[in-house]
Amino acid sequence: MKIRDIDTLLIDSPSRKWTIVRVHTDEGLVGLGEATYSNKEPVVVAAIDHMKQELIGEDPARIEYLWHKIWRISSLSGLWRMAGPVWMSALSGIDQALWDIKGKVANLPVVELLGGKFRERVGLYTHFYGATPEESAAMAKRMVAEGFTALKSSARSSDGFRFDPYEDDGRPEETAEHYAAAREAVGPDIKLLIDCHGRFTVANCIRLARALEPYKLYAFEDPVPPEDLNAYAKVRREISIPVMGSERLNTKSHFRQLLDLDGIDIAQPDLMYAGGITEVRKIAAIADTYHVPISPHNTKGPIGIIAATHLMASIPNVAPMEFVSGIDWRDEIITGSLDVVDGSIGLPEGPGWGVELHMEGVERHRWRVGDPREGLLRWDGQPEGSLKPPAAASPAASGRHFKIVF
Repeated sequence: MKIRDIDTLLIDSPSRKWTIVRVHTDEGLVGLGEATYSNKEPVVVAAIDHMKQELIGEDPARIEYLWHKIWRISSLSGLWRMAGPVWMSALSGIDQALWDIKGKVANLPVVELLGGKFRERVGLYTHFYGATPEESAAMAKRMVAEGFTALKSSARSSDGFRFDPYEDDGRPEETAEHYAAAREAVGPDIKLLIDCHGRFTVANCIRLARALEPYKLYAFEDPVPPEDLNAYAKVRREISIPVMGSERLNTKSHFRQLLDLDGIDIAQPDLMYAGGITEVRKIAAIADTYHVPISPHNTKGPIGIIAATHLMASIPNVAPMEFVSGIDWRDEIITGSLDVVDGSIGLPEGPGWGVELHMEGVERHRWRVGDPREGLLRWDGQPEGSLKPPAAASPAASGRHFKIVF
């Protein structure tokens, strides 16, 4: 069996466009992967088109070899040991598709190729938000009623989410009011997480975390920009909330360095940004040697969700995995549906990932380069849309209305 072609399909999902990768073989098998990188999808597609020059004619069963061919041997499609979120997302999409093919050839689910099921279901967390503490509490309570036992929101912003670490302090008192209301609404047993989106200085992180400590948070995500891994350790030494990070790291070496620095309590690779199953399973194994669980950043489409679920079901060291709720049509692009029940997800039955594309649904939700694009940020209670605040919102107030899901 040889690789005959590699192509992509873009889905018009809210904000980011789910980037589905298909690896076609000369025997008719097609493997599916996902390479979604928020708002950079056309660049990722171009990288995949470039990579495939060196993959056409190769044996798709040689997953580790092909991963390294692109990563360190490539003469056409990259530099020696090329890393970065665009490049790694493209490589990840191809890698996932190769695992799907391997499962189909073996007539086994991918989880069986990864050592078999360590667990039947994978725990999830979803999001809550609101313009006021009362709205945040109401949404948190609603998500718990839907069965979720772990919930995440974002720190507020004092600069309108311009991501200036010198201006934005996360509005500690205001953020704490939202978490106090949420904690009162859902009780002591629900895990609450906060996402800082890597946008604060060490000092501001510490002030924010201390304001939140009375509410017994489960995780303090991406407190500082990822360029300075030492900053994670500085924050972790000074706060009692467990530190989680980082979706912004792209290789096992990055995660090993962060773990060596005692910078995190929970590792948070993104299966797309960090090189797919082949690389992230190694990140999980490295984290396990530090007794650190992994909680994948997962704001992706159904292929990426299912691929991450196969990996999470196969490893011992897990924390709840991210899941974006509220996209009611998500299952329309696949055969079957995501098995999300009571805040956890199960695996589909069948070889490979256990799902195929439903092409009528794909065409119904297809997005092509040049089509209108919705914005990156989403306002509370609104569909994901314009980057501009509502006309009535002042710049100072605008930071209080964002829901960000990167």
